[in-house]
Amino acid sequence: MKPLNTVFLVEDELDIMQMYTTALKASDVDVVGLPSGKDAMAAVKSVQERTRPKPKLVLLDLVLPDINGLEILYSLREHEVTKDIPVFILSNYNSDALRSMSAIRPDKYLVKVDTTPSQLVGLVTEQLK
Repeated sequence: MKPLNTVFLVEDELDIMQMYTTALKASDVDVVGLPSGKDAMAAVKSVQERTRPKPKLVLLDLVLPDINGLEILYSLREHEVTKDIPVFILSNYNSDALRSMSAIRPDKYLVKVDTTPSQLVGLVTEQLK
């Protein structure tokens, strides 16, 4: 069966990326793994330039070794082509200040240690309906 939806998963910890990717693919979600901020920014830019299809959702870690996840979120929100793509923050970095951002507000804020793969699959598939 062909996956119904494409999701960008921005995650630098490869074990975590593999765990979530496996769970999502089992539910017919097409996952594009982006292991660095640089990779994520390149993918976002190619979507904005319309050389790559727009994902239905972005799962975004905030703490990346090269580019901060907030910069990626800002880049998504500031461009006409990508501003409406739903973004779920998926990070162990937890801050009330981040949760209350208005201009670049994520659609959901999930703490990795509190979110099982099956819970994530449920939230993603619900969003993609």
